[in-house]
Amino acid sequence: MEKKMHIVSSTDDNYAQHLGMTLSSLLENTSNPKDFVISIIDGGISQEKKQLLKETAAAYKTPLDFLDVNLDAYGGAIASRHISKAAYYRISIPEMMDPAIERTLYVDCDMLVLDDVKKLFEADTEGNIIAAVGDFGEHRRLEKMGITKEDRYFNSGLILIDMKAWRDNDITNKVLTFINENPDKLAWHDQDALNAILWNDWLMLHPKWNAQTHVILKEYKAKSLKEERVLRTVRETPSIVHFCGEEKPWQEGSIHPYTDGYYEYLAKTAFNKTSAQSKNSLYV
Repeated sequence: MEKKMHIVSSTDDNYAQHLGMTLSSLLENTSNPKDFVISIIDGGISQEKKQLLKETAAAYKTPLDFLDVNLDAYGGAIASRHISKAAYYRISIPEMMDPAIERTLYVDCDMLVLDDVKKLFEADTEGNIIAAVGDFGEHRRLEKMGITKEDRYFNSGLILIDMKAWRDNDITNKVLTFINENPDKLAWHDQDALNAILWNDWLMLHPKWNAQTHVILKEYKAKSLKEERVLRTVRETPSIVHFCGEEKPWQEGSIHPYTDGYYEYLAKTAFNKTSAQSKNSLYV
């Protein structure tokens, strides 16, 4: 019997529609959607929107369930305008799931998937606890947090997790401890905390698997000709577009080049029946 591939995401009620788009794009762009099992960490989703998410996955014959998180563990987590506490809940994924699951792919709820993520499950993580994509920017976040001068910093929007290695190394508790003891250091919220603990235990994936908005909009300037060639691939043929940052396709007047893609896949979801789905209307 073929092993199922486990996808996990997290959302609150406001971003449930965007997660529906993420799921439809992921399941449309794979050879057999029935090979996946989807789990959604419930960051405060209404029953109505839970049903719409279930219907979206059911259209592809893909099972979907919801995971409850221990909210008390995140009492010290800092939220902001763009980042809700639901973003932190990925930290508890290995503790919330069946210990028999070997690998899990976490995807943010604002990602447009344009390639078959089965390829990621086939990746050799080379003994690392996770695989991810580097976060492009002038951060030097690890140095600023007093961790290391090495600039190895990943974007937490897409993480391939070796579940056993994560548990064996007690990563959840280590990250939660860092959050609770260093709230003043978390400029980038849970992403900072994950990097603080995992900075030397992650495999770098090709950045096309997490094509960040500031890269697509050419706001980030390449540091070398080699990096420029890589980023050209990211802009021209991204595997996953991450709608991170200020520019969102669901905002009126959006200039994001993948705005049409967002609405194309949103139209394939159960959320489509609840609104006109124009670029100026949202079901939130």
